Amino acid sequence: MTAPDVARRVVLDRRTRILRRGGLTRVLGGDPVTLVTPAPGVAALLDGDAVPTGTAAGAALARALTDRGMAHPDVGGPDTRELSTVAVVIPVHDDAAGVAAVLDALASELARGLRVVVVDDGSTVPLAAPASSTRATLAAAVRVVRHASARGPAAARNTGTAVAVSAGAEVVVYLDADVLPRPGWLGPLLRHLDDPRVAAVAPRIVAANPGRFWVRGYETARSALDMGHEPARVRPRTRVAYVPSAALAVRPDRLPPVPGAAGPGPFDERLRVAEDVDLCWRTDRAGGLIRYDPASRVAHRHRTALAPVLQRRAFYGTGAAPLADRHGAAVAPAVAAPWSLAVALGFWSGTPVGLLVAAGAWTRAWGRTRALTGDATAAAELVSRGSVASIRQLPEALLRPYWPLTALALVATARSRSRLARGLRRRVAVAAVAEGLWHWWAAREPGRLPVDEPLGHVILHRLDDLAYGVGVWRSAWAARSIGALRPELKR
Repeated sequence: MTAPDVARRVVLDRRTRILRRGGLTRVLGGDPVTLVTPAPGVAALLDGDAVPTGTAAGAALARALTDRGMAHPDVGGPDTRELSTVAVVIPVHDDAAGVAAVLDALASELARGLRVVVVDDGSTVPLAAPASSTRATLAAAVRVVRHASARGPAAARNTGTAVAVSAGAEVVVYLDADVLPRPGWLGPLLRHLDDPRVAAVAPRIVAANPGRFWVRGYETARSALDMGHEPARVRPRTRVAYVPSAALAVRPDRLPPVPGAAGPGPFDERLRVAEDVDLCWRTDRAGGLIRYDPASRVAHRHRTALAPVLQRRAFYGTGAAPLADRHGAAVAPAVAAPWSLAVALGFWSGTPVGLLVAAGAWTRAWGRTRALTGDATAAAELVSRGSVASIRQLPEALLRPYWPLTALALVATARSRSRLARGLRRRVAVAAVAEGLWHWWAAREPGRLPVDEPLGHVILHRLDDLAYGVGVWRSAWAARSIGALRPELKR
């Protein structure tokens, strides 16, 4: 990384810790959590909450930190560049009004040279060139391409990408017809793509019509499209494991080809769901960086009725088996090391023996980590983070992908009055409420309480998990494979 390739500085992630002991400086953080020991000559650059990139040493340290998710590029500020090499691709099926609204929202970018390719994916009524939605002088910037029949969003985006690139676009921005860009949305995305290693960057997708209660409040707080208020490097098995293609900026020349695909294009047209997850994971495996920057925002017309929300969650779940076929353990619904699993099981047992087992597993892991790092404080924080993640993950797994197995266990012990059966039912109930409240509390943003009220959130979260789990099991049945359900126990 050289200084011109990045922002003027990178800002440390709020979870990153600078550990100093004697004359040694270490950095603890990232996703997954790691411990980095920078060279003594650059340790002074870690005195604040940001690292300047104006020198070769600063740029090298910035690259090391951002690659590990320990810091994030600061790309703020106005961007008034000419946009003739940028194209927006809008895939659409039966939503002409949505396309018109998107084009209206892009008026200022169109005036700076932006081009738009609308791909009509077999709409019942073919889309006409939407000149009426923009000023007449800008109508020539919009091109409509039609598929005679619906081929799916992946195929529509591939068609739009080919048209945009053939017209000279270097950057392609995918926007669904049900999103609306917010002012200042495009600049941060383009500045991230100025880094030659960044292949894609996503904005935050927020609610177009936010609410506080029930379904509207839940979707405002925890939409499946909203990756949260904190920036991240996007990688499998991290806090932001993928970003949705409902709003995504890419450099097509930096994206990997689709293995075994019949035609060109970054998306796998054989997938009608999770094609964006597949693209993210292939790109990461090929060495391309994907970033998520919530400073850039687009608004999405969230579903506000219960049935459509749950149907959509179940649909998302059906992508699990195809992803497992392509990416193996990256889609594992639960991942744990033996020691962290012992901590989680001991904690949730709620028994003196279980808690003793958990404490012993934690202590043993801390001792081994301290021997590796040479730092007792760093070892304690590493092991504690892993323990908390595992404690949280256990009920998540039992109540989301594995809920049918949990339900069977409850049914089988429903009439039993044994101490073990009563304990099982009580622990499942406590875990269902506790994990739901954690999910509600974790949705808060700095200085603000969660958007929705806790009781409704917990109920909807549990229904959300049930629906998604149904989709996962349907996909496993259709594929005649348990790959999407197989947990991973790692060392």
